[in-house]
Amino acid sequence: MSYQSYWTNRGFPWEHDPGPPKNLSWVRLFSETPNYRGISKAVFPREKFRWHFGPMYYRGRLKKNEVKVLVVGQEGAQDESLSHRSFTGGTGGRMQYFLRVLGIDHHYLFLNTFTYPIFGQYGSKKIKWLAQNPDSPIAQQRFEIFDYALEKNDLKLVVAVGEAAKQTVMNWVLSRGGTVPGGTDDLSTATGQFLDPMTKVVGVMHPGGATKGGKKQKIVASFQAAIDNIKAWINADPTWLPVDSGMTRDLDQPYKYKNWPIPFKDFSLGTCMRLGRRSTSSNRFDNQRSIQIFSANGKYRPQERLVYSGLSNGSDEGYTQGPGDYPYEPPVHDYLDYDQGPTASFARIVMGGQNGYEWPDFKSLGVTSDPSFGYICSYRGRPGRATFLILADQQSHDDLFTMRALTGNSGQRMQAYLKAAGIDESYCIIRTLPVDTLDLSYAKRKQIIDDAQVQKVLTRVIDKVLDYEDVKVILTFGSLAKYFWDQATITITKPVVHLKAWRQPGAKTDWINGFNQLQNAQYGKDVTPTWQYNGEREQIPRYDLPYGVLRWQGSSGNRSQRPKDVTGRWSPNYYKWFVPDWVYDLRPEPMSASERAAIQLMP
Repeated sequence: MSYQSYWTNRGFPWEHDPGPPKNLSWVRLFSETPNYRGISKAVFPREKFRWHFGPMYYRGRLKKNEVKVLVVGQEGAQDESLSHRSFTGGTGGRMQYFLRVLGIDHHYLFLNTFTYPIFGQYGSKKIKWLAQNPDSPIAQQRFEIFDYALEKNDLKLVVAVGEAAKQTVMNWVLSRGGTVPGGTDDLSTATGQFLDPMTKVVGVMHPGGATKGGKKQKIVASFQAAIDNIKAWINADPTWLPVDSGMTRDLDQPYKYKNWPIPFKDFSLGTCMRLGRRSTSSNRFDNQRSIQIFSANGKYRPQERLVYSGLSNGSDEGYTQGPGDYPYEPPVHDYLDYDQGPTASFARIVMGGQNGYEWPDFKSLGVTSDPSFGYICSYRGRPGRATFLILADQQSHDDLFTMRALTGNSGQRMQAYLKAAGIDESYCIIRTLPVDTLDLSYAKRKQIIDDAQVQKVLTRVIDKVLDYEDVKVILTFGSLAKYFWDQATITITKPVVHLKAWRQPGAKTDWINGFNQLQNAQYGKDVTPTWQYNGEREQIPRYDLPYGVLRWQGSSGNRSQRPKDVTGRWSPNYYKWFVPDWVYDLRPEPMSASERAAIQLMP
């Protein structure tokens, strides 16, 4: 199948969620997430939350007056950890279909009871206290987020998914002075001016347990009951919940147990296209140290033996963080440091969406990685204000998980090198190819980049950056980048500096020699250059990475791998993302004084 066949019913890969608007309070509210690990250590015999791959806060719309339907769940899982968005696995697909039945495909927001996944089931008195008690820091922060969603939107409908979410929504109503006579068995009975006179509430069973003991019929019945309530409210007031533009609805049809893919517009630009395609696409391994993603042709638990080269231990060389930051969360101190993505026109071009400049079917050109993984976002930096334009070869598999180009070990070393040359922000990095070719020979990669359509698109991307007229220096990074540049039809009078990729022998000496050319080039500096480089590494700046990316991502060397099978061939269907050892070994941080005081109130 072609790459485009995996886009069905999802829109286009250049559509994306830029992250929370920086002029609203969402990011601040998310950054105030309680110390889940410290609280867990104080309450349970062992840590109750899967903290290693961080929290996931939301999925959907965060601009003012863009939410008509709020969907509340319990927690995310491994797909959500990879995408940094809520409800993107199997349950997300089921709820996306439910929204479509209602005629809603844009004006929605997904939130959860917990921003971190939990170990085990939602059953003990202690976990319920943390989730629901008004004294719990977790419940307090969550309701503040819910209140903000209500404040900024004309919210029409709240949907609670599963028992934990039903309790959460009921307690939210109670916290606002409302009542729920039917309890969690019937949230539609919620009354009072608890939210808004036009805001209605329903609850449904969690759709993920359909294979357990004939539960599917009960799940369908719960959704049908919710539909029936919604239908009655619409009949009473046809203006109450209008359909989204271009959508229709027919609530007279019996509800079916189906799913629907998550649209690209709900993800950061460059999120692996495999995620959000109706069902779960990954699972955890190595005692929480890794998450393995599998292709449309792979399996949740593969029977074939996959051979990875160790656990990618990593080190914290070059890692820095601000006060209050945790490595396993997005920035707390500088919480506005994230990349909202490029302009719509550049996003379209770099993802192969401009008419006549579409990326070709790379599988037909010899790429072995499964097409369902899609195109890797092949840029990083600021295309509209780049002093340095950097054309770089792929150096690791990290870009698949960070959603930006050149973010592994080589990119981290390049980051330190650029700073030594006085550049720490004014650059744009473009990958030579937007797919994984590390398993291919140099000759094969040259053959791919010699394809007329590949050359056409890559040249168009580069020309787009040059059109902004800020570029003063061209830097190529790697043999394929140099090869392309030497034979490309790009007319430019700027100095061009060719450097080896870090993976190539003699790279450090080559980079140091490159300073001689850069010192003679005329360009504005972001910082005072030192012109000293000894092979050190620096983390990728947070302002280069999309919202939700964890502090440890883009640091600690290469954090991802592609396996081989027992015959020594590269598997086309699997990749793993690894927590570095120094993060894995971290102990929980102490709770704040207010958190300690709250926990002392637990019975």
